[in-house]
Amino acid sequence: MKTVNYYFVRHGQTLFNRYRHLQGWSDSPLTDKGIADAKNAGKLLADIDFANIYCSDTTRAIKTARFINAENQHPQDEKEIEMISAFREQFFGYFEGANSVETEFKLYQQHSTVEPTLNAMTAVHGIKVAIDIWKDVDPFHDAESYDEIVTRLKQGLDYTFKQAQDGDHVLVVSHGTLIRILTSIFNDQIDVSHSPRNGSITELQLTEAGGTIECFGRTTKV
Repeated sequence: MKTVNYYFVRHGQTLFNRYRHLQGWSDSPLTDKGIADAKNAGKLLADIDFANIYCSDTTRAIKTARFINAENQHPQDEKEIEMISAFREQFFGYFEGANSVETEFKLYQQHSTVEPTLNAMTAVHGIKVAIDIWKDVDPFHDAESYDEIVTRLKQGLDYTFKQAQDGDHVLVVSHGTLIRILTSIFNDQIDVSHSPRNGSITELQLTEAGGTIECFGRTTKV
């Protein structure tokens, strides 16, 4: 049975991360810490010979992928790094670029008896409920639902799986919420009420029959 080993890395810290602004399909540059995050991930993965390298089509993911590749003992030509929109972050619609703390409070205070945040809602009600609220409250209803994100995520996995050979190692530079959703799909026992850190690594072993999460959000060498 064909088995492909995925290494999902959350991009390095950005200005919007630092200033607590919602950053789904919008973008902002990596900070100095973000560059360090990317290089550290590259060092953790330096000895892995990646058959393919993918990233979302956001600048923060593209640059993170390039820094990781540069640290690798078997680097690929940068032209070989493929950008895939299916691995984008959740789209926040009307709320893109807004202050995340203030916006989450307004969205979740009517739904949660604990601290009204995405993390708290996820811990109490699950990540699907926490994400679907964004689409319900968005006055344009442009924000993505959980099912919409899962659909494109699976399309990205299907595409990259078909490109790989049995035993291949594949790097995907993506985003915090998407990695949480990925993890919940393949192991609903893992706590995804907190986002993986910038530059952290989540490992997925995927076969035609299903997948196994080997680790979630690690930031140190195995």
